Amino acid sequence: ELRPYCYKHKITYLQYQILAVLFEDGALTIGDLSEKMSMDTGNMSAQCKRLEQKGYTLRMRKKFDERVVDVSLTRSGRLVIAELNDVLNKRYKTKWNNLSEEEKEKLVDSYEIMKKLFTKK
Repeated sequence: ELRPYCYKHKITYLQYQILAVLFEDGALTIGDLSEKMSMDTGNMSAQCKRLEQKGYTLRMRKKFDERVVDVSLTRSGRLVIAELNDVLNKRYKTKWNNLSEEEKEKLVDSYEIMKKLFTKK
């Protein structure tokens, strides 16, 4: 469970998920991040502000339109995600290695189907 690690870094599980999306996708606007996570932009903006106050993200307004805000990870944010991803990798590596090749293929195929189903285009 990630809860103790989130607690250690003073973030909620939702904030961890936001950091994880930014880690995977790079800098995003508040709107794009909200859409990816199916959240209201107001709530996302508030969460990103809290993460910035903790030093994990940086928010920058676009020069061409100050209503648009980019959010990116800071070095501290990348370190937190790297640590939490390492915890997850260690936890699930053994379980993954215990699967048969057929089970692994089915799992990857299922993931790809779900990704297509739930990814907005």
